[in-house]
Amino acid sequence: MPQVHEKISSLRARRIEKPGRGSSIRGAVVLHSSTDDASDQRIFCASFESPIGVVYIASTENGLCKISLPKDGRSSFFSWINENFSPDEIVDDRKINSNAIRQLNEYFIGKRTRFEINVDLIGTPFQQRIWTEVAKIPYGTTVTYKQIAKRVHTVGFRTVGVTVGKNPLPIIIPCHRVIGSNHKLVGYAGGIRLKEYLLRLEGIILI
Repeated sequence: MPQVHEKISSLRARRIEKPGRGSSIRGAVVLHSSTDDASDQRIFCASFESPIGVVYIASTENGLCKISLPKDGRSSFFSWINENFSPDEIVDDRKINSNAIRQLNEYFIGKRTRFEINVDLIGTPFQQRIWTEVAKIPYGTTVTYKQIAKRVHTVGFRTVGVTVGKNPLPIIIPCHRVIGSNHKLVGYAGGIRLKEYLLRLEGIILI
């Protein structure tokens, strides 16, 4: 699939039942929440060519902390890095990210339905709370922003939407599985076309 560009879609999503799909194969990640200043540790950066285009990723010693999809690009990736780390702690290292690269590529071609990887969530306690809830959404299913808000006991579903949009680990923390209350595909930082592609990949019927 070539690099995608955002295009507003009126398609709706609903779940398709397939054998073997359910909570037993939902995305599995070990969440390590970073509450300390991230600038006191090294960050290992890499990029790779994927079926959806060039993806940039970064990890700390604790785990994967940043993924930038093709729509975000290199500038957005390093802007985030520079906001959270000092320049002398940035290391170009593909090897340390090789496991994440392999698992992401397997997902993109439909050969992986869950991730087995440590992640280092860098964000405020509220952001981490929302992202941790999003990480629980099973493969091949969708939930609404209002449902996420209810699960974390907040009425600010629009604030939830903004927070989901700032997810530093798209795909691993599957914010593409969060849709509007009217079941339309809205609010994906990676672009609506990519959101549609990922949902179809997971067996979601778009109508």
